[in-house]
Amino acid sequence: MSDAFLSLLCTHCAPTLSGVKPACIFTLHKENIPGWQTELSSCRSLFSGNGLRLRVLCGCRRHLVIMVYRPALLRESLRQPERRAFLQACGYPVSMGTGRLLDELSRRMRSAKAGGFPHEIGLFLGYPLEDVTGFIAAGGAEYRCSGCWKVYGDVEQAQHLFRRYAACRKRYLAMASSGLTLGEMLAAG
Repeated sequence: MSDAFLSLLCTHCAPTLSGVKPACIFTLHKENIPGWQTELSSCRSLFSGNGLRLRVLCGCRRHLVIMVYRPALLRESLRQPERRAFLQACGYPVSMGTGRLLDELSRRMRSAKAGGFPHEIGLFLGYPLEDVTGFIAAGGAEYRCSGCWKVYGDVEQAQHLFRRYAACRKRYLAMASSGLTLGEMLAAG
């Protein structure tokens, strides 16, 4: 795995790799990662034995938006009644399972230019429902604080999570700097 791709994963996905967050997303700029197809394939293989998945949500000639997720954590998060009801109200097929929810999110991401960005993605990323609905209602304005996302609800809890995610990122980047492979990092937790 190239240093550039490993750095992307550690920078943007460490909380999910650590098992702290159900999902993370990042943008892969194809020109910056020669052999990106091979990178994705080897990453998928490695993830399959470690309770992780990688999914391309959308892409174009130059970029891919990629989600790294833990199916069990994502399923548990999206099954919470309030989250499920919100996604259903947004038109998601909540009775069809996590895979179909991701299919619908991917469809919405691909058509985002035409119909607006699907901000409900925050639920997939583990953001509090109050923050997702607050962001949508306020159009991204009038938030109480911001970090990994804009906070409309419990600032203290959000800041705790921001610190936790930053610690995961720091740890994974340190492991990468010390020469560990992604497989070794996942084994280390």
